[in-house]
Amino acid sequence: MEPHGREPPPSAALHATERVDRRLRQGLGLLLSLALAIIIGVLLLAAAEQNRQQAGHTLEQIAVQLLQLQERLAGVALDYAVWDLSHLAIHRPDGPDLDWLEIEMGTNLHDNLGIDLALIVAPDGKILWEVDKGEILPPRQRSQPLPAALPGEAPTATFLRLDGELLVGVAAAVQPESDRHPPASEPHRLLFAYRMAQKPLAQLQATTRLADLRLLASPPAQGARLPLADFEGTPLGWLAWTPAAPGSQMVKNALPALLVTLAGLTILAAGLFRYLSRQTEASLANLHALQQTQERLTDQQRAWHALRDMQLEEVDEEAFIASLLARSAELLDVDDVNLWVMEGGRLVCEASLHRPELVGQSLGGRRLQTYLAQLRHHPALVTDDAQNDPRLAGLAPYLRQQEIVSLLDIGLFLAGELRGVLCCEDHRPRRWRDDEINALMGLTGLLTQFAESLRRREVELSLDRQLNHDEVSGLPTLHGLHETITLLLEQGECQVGILHLKGLTQINDTLGTAMGDAAFHAVGRLLSRRLAAPALAGSAARLPANRLLLLLPGADSSLRQQALEDLLEELDGQEWLGAQQAASLRFTLGLASCPRDGHDIHRLLQRAELALDTAREMPVHHLARYEPAMGEWQARVSRLERELREAIAEGQFRLYLQPQFTRDGRLHGAEALLRWAHPERGLLAPGAFIAEAEHSGLIRPIGDWVLEETLALLAGPLRDSPQVLAMNISVQQLRDDGFTLRLAEALERHGVAPGRLVLEVVESMLVTPDIRECLGALQALGFAIALDDFGTGYSSLRYLQELRVEEIKLDRAFIEPLKHADDAPLARSIIALAQALELRLVAEGVETEAQASFLRRQGVDLLQGYLLARPEPLEAFLARVSDHRQR
Repeated sequence: MEPHGREPPPSAALHATERVDRRLRQGLGLLLSLALAIIIGVLLLAAAEQNRQQAGHTLEQIAVQLLQLQERLAGVALDYAVWDLSHLAIHRPDGPDLDWLEIEMGTNLHDNLGIDLALIVAPDGKILWEVDKGEILPPRQRSQPLPAALPGEAPTATFLRLDGELLVGVAAAVQPESDRHPPASEPHRLLFAYRMAQKPLAQLQATTRLADLRLLASPPAQGARLPLADFEGTPLGWLAWTPAAPGSQMVKNALPALLVTLAGLTILAAGLFRYLSRQTEASLANLHALQQTQERLTDQQRAWHALRDMQLEEVDEEAFIASLLARSAELLDVDDVNLWVMEGGRLVCEASLHRPELVGQSLGGRRLQTYLAQLRHHPALVTDDAQNDPRLAGLAPYLRQQEIVSLLDIGLFLAGELRGVLCCEDHRPRRWRDDEINALMGLTGLLTQFAESLRRREVELSLDRQLNHDEVSGLPTLHGLHETITLLLEQGECQVGILHLKGLTQINDTLGTAMGDAAFHAVGRLLSRRLAAPALAGSAARLPANRLLLLLPGADSSLRQQALEDLLEELDGQEWLGAQQAASLRFTLGLASCPRDGHDIHRLLQRAELALDTAREMPVHHLARYEPAMGEWQARVSRLERELREAIAEGQFRLYLQPQFTRDGRLHGAEALLRWAHPERGLLAPGAFIAEAEHSGLIRPIGDWVLEETLALLAGPLRDSPQVLAMNISVQQLRDDGFTLRLAEALERHGVAPGRLVLEVVESMLVTPDIRECLGALQALGFAIALDDFGTGYSSLRYLQELRVEEIKLDRAFIEPLKHADDAPLARSIIALAQALELRLVAEGVETEAQASFLRRQGVDLLQGYLLARPEPLEAFLARVSDHRQR
């Protein structure tokens, strides 16, 4: 529900849509008009072009016909002019041979060749012979000039006017055809002509199919025309005609189809405008709906952020739930909102917005299981007819009683389990919108996160309280006194004592653990009161194994000695369970002084433990201080250190493996454990030597040996198996600057994937910054980090979240109560914490079937312990792996 950016207001979008629609209509109208204009213009231009081309074609056709006419006439004239007989008959000394001319150039010129006029013209221009339409006429002299003809030149036809008539004629010089006869010095001319108004015009009309082709003396006012010019280029007449207009005819022919097309376009445009109008109305309606949706989403985001802020402010649960119910009702406009939680298979009303009388009421029964199953399968249950919905049959009485018609229920899930329902109820029929369902699911998610946060805080507070305070004795734990111890050690002088309670085990065995706890609590109360006295002014803390820590500031003195003896005497003389169930305890105290006996709490506790061993042997008061004479322990330690060095040099260490199993019994891997094959004392567990190995610094070479052996095992016999091995890493290894580099080189040398090796560290290491940095570097290499003995050290949830370890190991102490009881609350808390932090959880020390069943029910990932498998040599483990492969 996070906002993604600022969008324009929906009202502005509405106005913009209207403007766009108006402009679109105008543009479409203009586009249609322009399209029509272009179509008509193109059509008219095409018609005009076709008319122009047709006119040009007609003009060219007439010109070609005239040219052909002139060429034909010139050919006929040339045939008669260049002829030996013509030359001899026309150029006789006594004048032309009229008889020959009558025969050759008489009527046959008109009848056979269509020559309208034939003249023989003397060089002086006198007409010697005339034949008109085949009739021989007396020669008539003309005032108009006649075409000239030069010997040797090809005759050229031209237009001329004779006697008011337009002729097309050609003149040719009469000359011999052969060389036998000499040409005349001044040859006569032969003139042949057609009358244009007669046969040539008819031929042109027929050829061009122009019925109105006509011959005019002057140019026409309109229509097409062709000038008929003489040899000087002077127009003597005009051919005129009305040009054909096929383009215009085409337009006329296409006009009905064009009108139909225009009508269709008009109808289409009208339909388009109508469609656009409807689309615009639909768009405006959608924008209006979008505006409402956006306003609802904005309100939902505000509500989500407001509730998120409340969650971050860690308000109390009641205020957060009340605000969530109110905002849900406001966002969804419903009559009521209720929160129901699961309790033992029933729904119990936790909170109600408008009906407080519902709080505490419960709904149950077998028919309710159908409703719960629906919520588990579909987290959102939506209905607008709640009283008739078969999924809500189990709620029918409640729905009828409350007159609920519409219902929107969202399941609340914690750790994958249905833990409650957020229910929106309405007395009106309504259809739930998707954004309403999503909004309520978002608010439900916040409620789930809030519940997870509350549970996490409760677990953290519970763990912190349990880590810092011992409920049995009422005293702080060693961890709880950490700051006080650090401060006293820095100040200089102080005393550290270990007070042992003898007889508590007998009370537990005879009267029960409750009585033993009551006696221990009474000891803690009395001890707190006495340590508050000025003579002691100290503090007490609970230690394991029926022991208490005494922390006394300042130097030792006789006054303090007497006060401690009086305290022991008082403790020994108490009846801790009253007169009816008398139970006495014996107390022994060992003391070590700072700085004389050491400067750190662990060394002081070790030496106080030595003093405690001495105090047990004392006849009275049972109080002893550490003395250097108690160095026998130191001698043992020195001998153990020497033997450890020999063990490293001679290869006396052995690698044992304790298998780890999944909940369903599959072999997951194993924890690599160290064993010492001591030549005299036999096979020793780490508890017999690891403390001195750490104290002497020998833990580093020992740890390197375990690392090499484990990687060799993964690279060798377990190369093709999915098994994962875990091994412990000591604090000294982590403080070694070269450890990370050596580990990376060993990993590369053996060719093992880092994910197959889990590095286990005790959780108290997390408080040291340089060690946290080293662990971070190991994680960067790909190793998984596991916290061993979780719940017994110094870590806090803050360190877990900073480092993001992958695995925690539940210490055996937290499941120990399951040997005598059905539940282990502290174990459940740690399991819940691991699941909340999404960490893999390994339970170690599983020794009974009751413990295993409890851990499986709680969802623990891996189990390890004597019940399942004891630590075993390498050969036995490899045989186990092989056996699991064959299954």
